[in-house]
Amino acid sequence: AELEELASLALDASGLRDAALRLYWTGGRDGARQATAIATITRIPDDLEAVRARGIRVVSLELGVDHAARARSPWLLGGVKSTSYAVHVAALAEAHRRAADDALLLATDGTVLEGATSNAWWVRGNRIRTPGLELGILAGVTRSHLLRLAGGLGHVVEEGGWPLTDVLDADEVFLSSSVREVIGVVAIDGAAMGDGRPGPVAAALQSALRAEATRRR
Repeated sequence: AELEELASLALDASGLRDAALRLYWTGGRDGARQATAIATITRIPDDLEAVRARGIRVVSLELGVDHAARARSPWLLGGVKSTSYAVHVAALAEAHRRAADDALLLATDGTVLEGATSNAWWVRGNRIRTPGLELGILAGVTRSHLLRLAGGLGHVVEEGGWPLTDVLDADEVFLSSSVREVIGVVAIDGAAMGDGRPGPVAAALQSALRAEATRRR
């Protein structure tokens, strides 16, 4: 109830009709009972729908850690959404330096992990593949909704570990996150995906996600 009140105060103070709300929770020192909650509000990018319509270009970047070691080493913070976000921010900056919009992170053996700030998906026929949580990736909130919605649209979702070559051979590729929702990938490392436009599965999942959000308001 206190977090809900904090969120409402932040949204009201922002004066924004459409915004991204983030809640941060710090546990304080062990046993000190000094936990602190912080709410921040940011604008939704004005060009988001235009970017969704044209799709994004990504580059693959090696994360520099074996996915098995990452999964069994919790001190690396794999799968944890924390403020220790420097590597992901740096990866995004490197993608921009290479004239791309985003980065697709790989383990040292080439296994696809996730986007710099998103979860990764690709389509092969009626099957959708996405990296499994056992790889130490973030269990995104939007990811959990898409796993459920995909079945209702007639798709079979496979979670696991695959190399980048499997993604490059896919019918279409897309990323998902809470702010951008579902956004199609039209090129990886300079190679066009499909016909160079966002695919139909991404569009269908975006529509289903938006419809569900509208019903829950």
